[in-house]
Amino acid sequence: MSQHLQRGNLLWESSRMFLPEHKEALLDRKQQLKKVKKPQLDEQELEEIGIIVMDSLKHELNVHVTYWEDGILHNLVGTVDKFDWSSKKLKLKMSEEIRTIAIDCLKSVARQ
Repeated sequence: MSQHLQRGNLLWESSRMFLPEHKEALLDRKQQLKKVKKPQLDEQELEEIGIIVMDSLKHELNVHVTYWEDGILHNLVGTVDKFDWSSKKLKLKMSEEIRTIAIDCLKSVARQ
């Protein structure tokens, strides 16, 4: 009787196999589901962000920036190195590295 149960389990053993391509496709699908839409800020939020950014630029204060890139929200902490309205970009300095972020991709900027 016990051999019959073991044989029954072996009968379905091959269906448990997971190909690497299937695993990769499943992980890609999970990443796609995590993606969020690009944030749309109203004028009041943009004004608040502008004030915080200008304070950081003038007084070299650290800020916490949340921005959108390819459907994923990223967080950075640093000081504002440059704020360019003509190119609509913000340059954030984090110790040795400088990251450029498009203004229309910003979700929030907060004082540290």
